[in-house]
Amino acid sequence: MPQKGTTAPHRRLRLEWLFVIASAGCATPGPSPEEQVRAVEEQNRKIQEEINRTHRRYQSAISEFWQATSSSELDRAYDLLAPTYTTMVPRASFVERIKANGAFAKNVDVKVMRTTSQAGSTVARCVLGDLGYAEVRFADTLGGPRISAISLGGMQALPTPP
Repeated sequence: MPQKGTTAPHRRLRLEWLFVIASAGCATPGPSPEEQVRAVEEQNRKIQEEINRTHRRYQSAISEFWQATSSSELDRAYDLLAPTYTTMVPRASFVERIKANGAFAKNVDVKVMRTTSQAGSTVARCVLGDLGYAEVRFADTLGGPRISAISLGGMQALPTPP
């Protein structure tokens, strides 16, 4: 039964306020600042793991290639190169010219800093021990990444086609 002196609009307003007050009491609070920090840290950890996983493939390919050249296993090094490279540079030419290039004589620590991929090829920007900054281009093949070019200090390091 309506109260004396209240009109329908006032009753409606009163009901709306009661609904707002009741809803506010039922709302669940958001995560605490500590929970938010933990969630962001976990997300960052997962992203870093993915970056490391991606870099590891390219780092392994570069390390294996340098290990082969530094131990004079030049046929093995040639076999690690991309088909796009080996179809243009004959094995004998590669072996002869790699022997003369001192950059490949010493094994180096490989640290991949960044990779950029597009249309089946990847560029790894890295540090190759005391050789310094390098860019290594890869063809992404079914058998994994294969080196197609290496630049040391902005200069092409792999032998070019004869």
